[in-house]
Order: sequence, then C-alpha cells, then structure tokens
Amino acid sequence: MSLEVALFGYAGFANLARGRGRSGTARPDRLRARIFGWLLILCSFLAAIHRFGPYQAVPAWLAILSVSGVILVLILSRWQAIATAPWIAITAIALLLCLL
Repeated sequence: MSLEVALFGYAGFANLARGRGRSGTARPDRLRARIFGWLLILCSFLAAIHRFGPYQAVPAWLAILSVSGVILVLILSRWQAIATAPWIAITAIALLLCLL
C-alpha cells in the first residue's frame, strides 16, 4: 500500500472536516480549510498516479481514500481535536514519502 496516498487523503479529509466547523469558527478559516482539503485530495490522486501508473491509479486511489476516510471517522467519533489537529505534520510526512 502506498502510504503517501493514504496520508494525503487523511489530511484532506481532516481539512474538510475542519471546514465544516462550528458556528464559532470564522468563515474565511472554514473556506481556507475546505480549499486545502480539496487540494490535498488532489495531491493524493496525483501521488496515486505517480505510484501506480495511469491505469491502476483510480481503483487504488479510491480504495486507499476509503480506508483513510474510515480511519478519520473512527478517530473523529472518539477524539475530535486529535483527529484534525496534525494535518500539517501528516502532509509533511507524505511529501517526504513522495520524494523517496
């Protein structure tokens, strides 16, 4: 399994969850989180194309993205702040793994 695809997907989903926000969160912050979330999911797709090739990328990406989403939902159900907080560190680790 390609770990960088999963990490980019997790960070993207975490940002989309942060973008949903609560009523106390400022609207520009929520919009920025949504934009970062979709960009990270796009990075996840590009990493899947790089890792698996153009023909196997889409099914592998969907499978890995599904696993990342399930993991995020399971962590969100118990620890909401812990699930979304480390998205910057996760993105940095995924970028390092892309360079290997």
